[in-house]
Amino acid sequence: MRRKHLFQYFLLGMVLLFQSCEVDIMNDKRVLVTGTIVNSDNNPIPNISVRSQTTRNAILGEAISDENGQFEFTSLMSKPPYNFYIAVNSKPFGEIWYYHYDTELIENIDYSAKAFYDETSNRNATTYNLGVIQLNKYAKLNLHINNIPGDTNTLEFKLDYDSAICRVDLNGNDFNQCEDEDFEFRFLDSEYSDIYMNVESQLGSTVDFIYKLNGEPEQSISIPLTNPENTYVFEY
Repeated sequence: MRRKHLFQYFLLGMVLLFQSCEVDIMNDKRVLVTGTIVNSDNNPIPNISVRSQTTRNAILGEAISDENGQFEFTSLMSKPPYNFYIAVNSKPFGEIWYYHYDTELIENIDYSAKAFYDETSNRNATTYNLGVIQLNKYAKLNLHINNIPGDTNTLEFKLDYDSAICRVDLNGNDFNQCEDEDFEFRFLDSEYSDIYMNVESQLGSTVDFIYKLNGEPEQSISIPLTNPENTYVFEY
């Protein structure tokens, strides 16, 4: 057995020793996690962290991408009902992260982050080969929704976009397909004159502004994120 793997098993044993009181680990269950991290031009990104963990913030294994963007490590496996995550370019996160994607968790803010998850109760995989993981640049949309003074229009709207930290199902078919952020319709009447929102997403993607004006049929505007900082004004 190579010395690197002996050292990894030693670290895993220490993790198990100190964290066994916090989260159940499958008995002697270990998985191999591999992949390659690239940017939007398919160039490798070195020095990107990759960690496996549970939602209770227990770290099960970790690595850093090399000069070729590649990583490989052995991870413990959490026992259901604790979920299993592989976080790319993200600091360790707790339960609240599951419900709120806080971009302060991104380690290298030049890029987006991804969190692969397995919430199933039957985890038989021995290897998670994540293939080529594309991390786009980080981008923000400054959205201004303005009700023109004197108008009595009403507006319902929601936003559909790729989050700067996107979740990906480990049991899915496309490891580069983000689960879009899709807010419920929000209702604004004439009392709302100015609304300012910040949307944190990915360079090269779009934010779909979906709206209903005065109860009329639904319409949509696609806002491209072509710069790290973008501004869009919608008046009604």
